[in-house]
Amino acid sequence: PKVTVWCRMTATTLIGPYLVHDTMNADRYLQMLEDYVWPTVSGWDNIGDLIFMQDGAPPHFALTVRAWLDQHFPGRWLGRRGPHEWPPRSPDLTPCDFFLWGYAKEEVYRTKPCTLEDLEARIQEVLSNIPNDFLQKTVHSIPGRLRKLVDATGAYVEI
Repeated sequence: PKVTVWCRMTATTLIGPYLVHDTMNADRYLQMLEDYVWPTVSGWDNIGDLIFMQDGAPPHFALTVRAWLDQHFPGRWLGRRGPHEWPPRSPDLTPCDFFLWGYAKEEVYRTKPCTLEDLEARIQEVLSNIPNDFLQKTVHSIPGRLRKLVDATGAYVEI
């Protein structure tokens, strides 16, 4: 048994966690975007300013997913073959990669969950209680990370 965890974050909100009991693929990812993500964000006052940032994972690159993103976030999503291309050989630029997953893993396993149910409950608890200042600091660090990448002309950087 396994669980795949998906989250998105803004400077003020964590969307998720969304738990999948299988490997994430394009069909599952698209279903999650349609049934979970869009209903959550579509009513936000700033939906027209929202940029959907994802990495180059294979499920994110599927034609169906890119078409969906083009329809719901026209010109406002970052990913492989998107309106804003994901940089090749890039460091971890998404806030979930450079902050959330490491923090969550440390907190989840602090209690040593023994069953899948315990693990899922702990994941829900930890991710539901991320302090707002952590979200703000993480998102506000993105421009500095991008500046380092630009200054290195796209070469590998330690961040």
